[in-house]
Formats: sequence, structure tokens, C-alpha cells
Amino acid sequence: MIARIGLLMLVALWAATANGQPPSTIVVGLEDFQTAQHIRCQAVNGTFEWIVVNYGNLQTAGALESTQRIAKTNRGFTVTTQTGELESSYLILKPTRGFATVRLISEPTGYRQYTGAVHFYWHAGEWHVALETDLEDYVAGVLVSEIGKGHADALYTAHAIVSRTYALNTFGRHRFEGYDVCDQVHCQAFDGVSTVNDTIRSGCRASRHLVLTDRLGLPIPAAFHSNCGGMTRSSDAVWQEASPHLEPVHDAACAEGAHARWERQIQRAAWEGWQLVHAANPTNAASSREAFNLPSDRFDVMLDEQTTALTGWGFGHGVGFCQEGAMKRAQNGASPWELLTTYYQRIRLTALERVTVPKVLGASGM
Repeated sequence: MIARIGLLMLVALWAATANGQPPSTIVVGLEDFQTAQHIRCQAVNGTFEWIVVNYGNLQTAGALESTQRIAKTNRGFTVTTQTGELESSYLILKPTRGFATVRLISEPTGYRQYTGAVHFYWHAGEWHVALETDLEDYVAGVLVSEIGKGHADALYTAHAIVSRTYALNTFGRHRFEGYDVCDQVHCQAFDGVSTVNDTIRSGCRASRHLVLTDRLGLPIPAAFHSNCGGMTRSSDAVWQEASPHLEPVHDAACAEGAHARWERQIQRAAWEGWQLVHAANPTNAASSREAFNLPSDRFDVMLDEQTTALTGWGFGHGVGFCQEGAMKRAQNGASPWELLTTYYQRIRLTALERVTVPKVLGASGM
């Protein structure tokens, strides 16, 4: 019961969005930390304090000093502070004022840095760690996690718009777990902000609060992937969900990308046995990709006596924005808008405050 009431604190963060108002903050599930038995917490800059959430009430419980460890209990977390031992089903590590950065360290993750407040809570029989952060800080962290450093400015500006739009389109898909999006590729990869540099920040500022929308002001399903292998795919070909913004596009720019071509060797008996069972599946190629951990579901097959040789192209689902194609185009002088209109159709660039967010939020399957 305590956790359920405490979880209302997070629910309130996206309640405005559920009513059609665009968010300025986002709650990100830090799922990589959820398997850790304990997490060490350090303030990198600024100051933080511990907050206990008890039946909806917030109680200050001491400052974060030096390095403190928060550990799992049977139904929550415990941490030792300057005021004593804290144990609760819901604890918050909150900045006391202004901009502040915290470092979280665990065995599964190593160390990562985040801006904002970190929520530790027990909900639905599981431990959860979630970050309440500024939307623009989240986008910067996504950029460094998804495409890394060392690229042209136009790519960062365009991808910031893509990632901001993607987040708004899928906003709330994890709401029953207490957060809006996760830090995994299920949503967008997000490993914090420790390696965000000035170039990435500049790209985010250049596109600050800009979103790709349809004619009604709704954020489009801004799907993206690593390499399309020469041609992107429509959303209905991959997810059986048609979108006027996600149609096939010829893209020779990605042909020399690191993930343009691939090869795999699989034991013939394993391949034929699996195919025999799943032959009637209309999404057989996509299922094969998942079953054999293939880079994409586009490949040619060659059999010999012992082995199945797969020769494929592309990396990822192939729908929407091709990252390696966009990298090449940006190197050759393409503008951010040219990158976006290459991979998406019937789009408008809309300021965040004018974006309409659907009242019914959930996973788009993309």
C-alpha cells in the first residue's frame, strides 16, 4: 500500500501529458540498475538529499554525503544517512537546488552519471530505479548512447529531434511500472550524461523543443535504426502497422557503413529444424532474426552438407531514420532538415509547447 501511494508521486509527473500537455520532464526507468543488490551514490556537482515517501508524504532524511550505499531489502531499500538508518519502500535522492549531477555505481553497470532526482521504490513485487530528469538532458544522453561522439553537427541536431519525437510518441509506455520510458533499446538506449560533450549539447540546443508532428500536431512514430542496407522499409512491412510517415526510401548513403553487410554460419540441422516448425509463420524472417540473434531479417540463405550460410544486409528493423546513412549525408553537407525529410514523409517541425500528446498513452510496438 505504501509503495502504491508513493508511486503516485511518479504518476503525477506524466499526468499533465496524459491530458494533452507536452512534458518538460521525463521519468526514465534505469533498468540496468534493477538487478543490482546495492548501488553506491555520489554527488558529482551540486548537493542532494534523501527523501522518504510515506503514505504520499515527503520527509527529508539527511544529505547525501561522500559515497553512500543504498541496498535492497525484502520490500524496499535501506541507506545509512547522517540521521541514522533509513529503510523504506520508497526513497528519493533529490537535488537540493538548481543543476546537480549524481553518480550511481553498481556491479552490473559500472558508474553512470545523471542529472535530476533518482527514485528507488518497491512496486508490484519488484525493485525499481527511475530517474526524473529534464527532457533535454535525457535527449543529450540518448544521443551519446545511440550514435556516439565524433559526428557532424547536422547529425546531432537531426537526431535530437528524432529522439525527442520518439520519446513523446512512446511517452508512458512503462507507466504501469512507474516511469515513462526505459533506458534500454526497447525505448531508446540511455546510459546517462557522463560522456555528453559540447558538440552533442550544441546539437540539442540547436533543435531545443522541436518535434516532428503530423498535420494535427501529434508526434509521429519517429522510428530509427543503425543501417537499412540500401533501402528503408515501411512500418506495415515490419510491424503490420501502417504509417504515412514511414514509407520505403532508397538510401545508397549507408552502403559503406559498418553494418551494411553481414554474414553468419549456423548448423544446418538447427536451421532446418527451426524453419520446419515455423514455416507457416508469415513473419518467418523476423522470427528467424530473433531466434538466431541476427543483425536484421534481410538475408540470403545458402546450404551445404553441414552449414547454413546467411549473407545479409542492414542492422536493425530498417524503418525510418537510417543512422549510418544520415551520418554519411551529414558529412557530405546535408542540413538537419534534409536528413529528416530523407527518411520521414509528411512531417512538420513543431515547437514543443504546441505539440498535442495523445490522452491514451502506451507502446506503439516500434
